[in-house]
Formats: sequence, structure tokens, C-alpha cells
Amino acid sequence: MPGDSNQARLAEILSQCTFELLTELGARPERKAGVRQPPPTGESIAAFSGFCNNELRGSFTLVGPSKLFSRLHPLPPTVTPRDLTDWACEMVNQSVGRFRNRLLAYGVSVVLSVPQSALAEKLRLSSSLRPSPTPISFAIDGMALDGWLELEIEAGFRLAENPSDQAGAALREGSIVLF
Repeated sequence: MPGDSNQARLAEILSQCTFELLTELGARPERKAGVRQPPPTGESIAAFSGFCNNELRGSFTLVGPSKLFSRLHPLPPTVTPRDLTDWACEMVNQSVGRFRNRLLAYGVSVVLSVPQSALAEKLRLSSSLRPSPTPISFAIDGMALDGWLELEIEAGFRLAENPSDQAGAALREGSIVLF
């Protein structure tokens, strides 16, 4: 089915963007394709951002233990819980921003929503409004960072088979902005 192919390709692009971000943050992420990790125990953070155009609507959520977001934070580990939720928002913003830039190379432009986050004990995602969110999970230092891509794709949407000259079509990747 063409929609499934589009969804799988979009998920792979977003997964690659997130992998590159995690690597730039000094982690050695291991992709856990299609594996749903058990919910983290203790304090966890979820951060999410949406994106859309006339043919495509979606969101990306990152969920992981606070300890993992602290490990990935560029400042010393004495950051506050508020710092960690801001950092989780920045991480999801960077992933979705990179995704947006990569889509430009395919001739697809999307607008992004402002990222938001939640901090909770025993956080777990419940069922979605969309029938099948796509898991994008990574293992980092024995901890799981779970990503959930949700897409709603119009019947006429077709992702180009290949990107145009990526160096010219995609915007330059941004720097991390600390709040």
C-alpha cells in the first residue's frame, strides 16, 4: 500500500535524524527497531512536537527516564527537573527540526508546533487517536529512549523516491539552544 510505504520511509528519515542528534550529544545509541520497551521506572519525561502541511499531519514523542535526559544534557548533572523538561523539549525540537529540513530535500515543507513536555512517575503512553503509532526506540547506556511517530497521510501524498541534492535543498542543521 503506498501510504504504508510513505509512513515507513518517513519513520526511517525521522529515526536517522534522532540517531544523528543522539550521536552528536555524545551518546552511542543502539536502534531498537519495532521494539516497545517496558515503561521506565521512577521519574520519567515525555516531550512531543507536532508537524503538518495540507497532506501530512503528525507528531513525535520522546519518552525516557529523567536520568537519561540528565545524561544527555550538555551541562553538569546538577540540573533541575525543570531544566530536564526544557532539555527534553529541545531534544524533540531538534529531532523534528532535522526531520523538517530533510523533508525539504524531498520537496515537502511542514510547519512545526512548539514542543511540550510532561514529568511524571511511572509515565507510560496510552493508546493514541491514530491507529498505529510507529515506535522509534534507542538503547543508551542501558536505558531506553522511546520515540513514537504518529502520522496521518492524505491519500494523494507521495514522498519522492529520492531526495534532490540534499546539500542544496535542506537547510543547515541548527545548533542546540540552551534556555
